[in-house]
Amino acid sequence: MNQTVSQALARKWRPRDFDSLVGQAHVVKALSHALDNQRLHHAYLFTGTRGVGKTTIARILARAVNCEQGISRTPCGKCQACVEISQGRFVDLLEVDAATNTRVDEMRALLENAMYAPTAGRYKVYVIDEVHMLSTSAFNAMLKTLEEPPGHVLFILATTDPQKIPPTVLSRCLQFALRQLPPDQLADHLAHILSEEKIAFEPGALRLLAKAARGSVRDALSLTDQAIAYSAGHVGEETVRTMLGAVDQQVVHQLLQALAQGDGKALLELSNALATASAPFGAILDELAAIAYRLSVAHFAGGLDAEDPDQAALQNLQGAFGAEDLQLIYQIATHARAELHLAPEEHIGFSMALVRMLAFKPGGQAAVVRSAPLAPPVVKATVPIPAAKPAAATVETVEAVTTAPVAPKAASPAVADEFDNSPPWDTADDLPIAQSKPTVEVKQQEVYSQAAAQPAKQAASGDLPSAANWPQVSQEVPAKGLTRQALVQAELVEASRDGDVLQVVLRTAIKPYTEPSMVTRLEGALGLYYGCTVRLQMQFGEAQQTAHAVQSETRRQALEGAKQALQEDPFLKDIQNLMGATVVSGSERTLSNTGPADI
Repeated sequence: MNQTVSQALARKWRPRDFDSLVGQAHVVKALSHALDNQRLHHAYLFTGTRGVGKTTIARILARAVNCEQGISRTPCGKCQACVEISQGRFVDLLEVDAATNTRVDEMRALLENAMYAPTAGRYKVYVIDEVHMLSTSAFNAMLKTLEEPPGHVLFILATTDPQKIPPTVLSRCLQFALRQLPPDQLADHLAHILSEEKIAFEPGALRLLAKAARGSVRDALSLTDQAIAYSAGHVGEETVRTMLGAVDQQVVHQLLQALAQGDGKALLELSNALATASAPFGAILDELAAIAYRLSVAHFAGGLDAEDPDQAALQNLQGAFGAEDLQLIYQIATHARAELHLAPEEHIGFSMALVRMLAFKPGGQAAVVRSAPLAPPVVKATVPIPAAKPAAATVETVEAVTTAPVAPKAASPAVADEFDNSPPWDTADDLPIAQSKPTVEVKQQEVYSQAAAQPAKQAASGDLPSAANWPQVSQEVPAKGLTRQALVQAELVEASRDGDVLQVVLRTAIKPYTEPSMVTRLEGALGLYYGCTVRLQMQFGEAQQTAHAVQSETRRQALEGAKQALQEDPFLKDIQNLMGATVVSGSERTLSNTGPADI
């Protein structure tokens, strides 16, 4: 008893002409003009990801040039050449898989037949798929034939990785980059096919299939075949969501509602429920970032896309977040997605990402609570006095050894790891110099009387940085780590105000400090200092009037002055005269070799 085996949708609905091709209008237009005007090139290169139509277009082109009705963009599809090409048995169409025919001997044997005239068609067409897999020797063997082939030969190359093709081959081909299809276009194509196949479906299910296909028509049709089998002939949204393990949009919207309301308890309850259901946390973070993007676009475009299927749900969220909140949610979601594998458990990494979204607010709206600092220890400054020696001696000035307390830090108004209200200077500069006693003990109140007890400074909202005050300003801005380094190593070029926005242009000689991520951190630090929104442009070039350069020059001058003072010190002169001592050149140092602009 014969049984009929159904054909896969990807094979059954493979386009047979240019009119049925989906999503590659730019390629169809160029090839149609070439065929209608009889201006064919001897070699074509089609590039693009899997399932976008590279081999399909190659076969359509082979039919168009070999149709018995003549060369045309619309082959008849009924003549012997068209039928045999569709069935894959046309003798003058040679389809080669370069992944399994990589050696030079195989390529030479293939090209030796190129000199012979076609057996049945008008052109002998060579379709070489995944051409980037050929060896270097194989590419070299085909170069001459590819550049000057016989008039009856047509080469069509296809690849998913054009970067691996030698430039000498690329220069001999007309190149066409095939595009991935957007989800909406793929969903419409699937709806047309299922309607023709008389299969019931739900539009939401097709959107899920189109999104999972990531621009590939073949993948979309293969997933649709799977959905038909999984759902017993009815392609429903819930069935497809279960099959794909896709994220329920309602859950993502609930997470965003809890974020908008600042409800931490609800957030963690949702996270625990997702963990119980073994939800794909990475996919949920992707959805959070995607919705943050759509809401950001709606914020600046004046409204949501009218054709957005989630418009009603997103409409409720649109007014709940400001533009800066959405940027923060997007950044935290994408970073957490990339670092999810580093968490002790995916559930923990996901929950911490939600906590960050709730705790961190732009513009210092929420503070991070810290425990009270411990009382700093007693500071000791020890200055050894050289003992008199009966013979010639060498005298060195020795730097005071200090154990300075860590200054108590104020609560940080923004991201705790980045901005800091602690004094940006070194307390060692304020230590008293011992004059007569070998060991001097200094209490906490004495050390912190001038520096450590002072809070971080903040500029008035109307102030502008200038070239003259920038070295000082860059040290007062509440920042630490790389952000602090970038500030003290930068030179002010220009500063101006545009309404409530402070526009600053800096120049730095260190290239990494011009990266967008660093610019964002600098904008946050400067915004805290000036109490307004800051838009920063960081230029790369030689920087001179920086805090680090100014302090280095100040320290150099201080060291020169210290050397001069040593030479004129009467006590040292007496020691040199009485004991024959000398000062070791290069051993002179200031009491503190650090300062606010040190890195």
